[in-house]
Amino acid sequence: MRTTCCLPRSQRCAAAVLATLCLPAACTGQAGSGADAGTADWVTVAPAEAGLDPAPLERLRAAADAGQLQNLHAILVVRDGKLVFEEYYGGFALDTRQYTASVSKSVGSILLGIAMDRGLLPGLEDEILDEPLLDLLPEYGDELTDDPRKREILLRHALSMSGGLEWDEQTYPYSDPRNDWIRASSSDDPVGFALSRPVVAPPGTAFNYNGGYSILVSYLVQRATGRTAEAFAAEYLFGPLGIEDWEWETLASGLTDTDGGLHLRPRDMARLGQLFLNGGVWNGERVVSEAWVAESTGEHMANEGMPDYGLQWWLGDFHYAGRTAHTFLASGHGGQRIHVFPELDLVVVIAQEVFDNPPADLNALAILTRYVLPAADPTAQLPEAVELPPATLARYAGRYAGSGGEISVEYGDGRLTAEAEGAPTIELRLLSETRFVGTVAGLLDVYFEFRVGPTGTVDGVRTTWGFDETEF
Repeated sequence: MRTTCCLPRSQRCAAAVLATLCLPAACTGQAGSGADAGTADWVTVAPAEAGLDPAPLERLRAAADAGQLQNLHAILVVRDGKLVFEEYYGGFALDTRQYTASVSKSVGSILLGIAMDRGLLPGLEDEILDEPLLDLLPEYGDELTDDPRKREILLRHALSMSGGLEWDEQTYPYSDPRNDWIRASSSDDPVGFALSRPVVAPPGTAFNYNGGYSILVSYLVQRATGRTAEAFAAEYLFGPLGIEDWEWETLASGLTDTDGGLHLRPRDMARLGQLFLNGGVWNGERVVSEAWVAESTGEHMANEGMPDYGLQWWLGDFHYAGRTAHTFLASGHGGQRIHVFPELDLVVVIAQEVFDNPPADLNALAILTRYVLPAADPTAQLPEAVELPPATLARYAGRYAGSGGEISVEYGDGRLTAEAEGAPTIELRLLSETRFVGTVAGLLDVYFEFRVGPTGTVDGVRTTWGFDETEF
């Protein structure tokens, strides 16, 4: 199995989320590893005991049971280090391993940090992130000197997907040998293949999702530790966290697939999130340095219309119910998520069907914005709706254009509707004189706030949903 990132990559208008889908992947897995699930596990408490409002979570359970959220495998919510919500669907069970897809990238980043902490690689204090790849990888001198601009590629550029090298996993399906991932994963030297790509942008200036950089992480860990990334994880990450049941696929070259090959139980996915919420500590034991947690989940590349990127982690401000909370997350194709909300002391794991699952991103957004975050933040209450005369409502009708595209708002039969190119029409429900909310596919709430000038003229609108905030 093989995937690319599942996060929206071309969200240019609020309602266009339905048109933003992940590319399916097709690849066969390798033999698994790991023992039976361990007995040490989570402390479970009722949501109210952890300070959560149970009502939104009960609505989430009812919506999932009614089939409103399709293709789900599991939803877990951890608050204050305790498991407060856990549900499985579609024949999935507590001890079933989930294919985590590109969540593997974030786990690979953790391993790189542990290797640095243990002195097996130069650390942050040695400014390793500013080390040119040519100096770190002299064995790839031929690939890194065929263009003088490659001498400027630093390790931080590779880890933040901004190395500037040509890479295309999107144009062709994973069954097509022209797909760069297929070309790399089937190579005896995937690192050499990735580094041999031509330069298409100055390093550090443009984000381009590139699984080749994530393979490089596996190579760096293996070269530094003398063992595969999986074996290193077994002793220094999975062991301390009590993770005893996993599968981690390997590439044709024998490298651990730190790009997309890890399978974990959802409860163990939550352990990884809690580890980072705790600043790298698990059960009082330091597993990875706090400095690496902060560095890898901090912003290294800003991305318009999508989450920003750290060092193999995503991050950004997440909009819900008229409020915003910062989050960082590990994300995988098909809707796999390990969300960490530090301000809310919250870890959320969402596991879904990997392939042929168009609603994957929509599901995850709906689970967070409609249910989990309002439960964790009971003060996030929407204002009571007000009534406006038809003439006032009608003034919001029009076409609104911006860098994110165009939204058309129409008034008729006493109601406002909004439509974006390639997306369904949604009805806008009134929240206040200038604020409205519309629901996409019965799942995702999109908020509209119109700008009204001193003379009453409407001159624009701001839409918010998930990570997206767009001015029109």
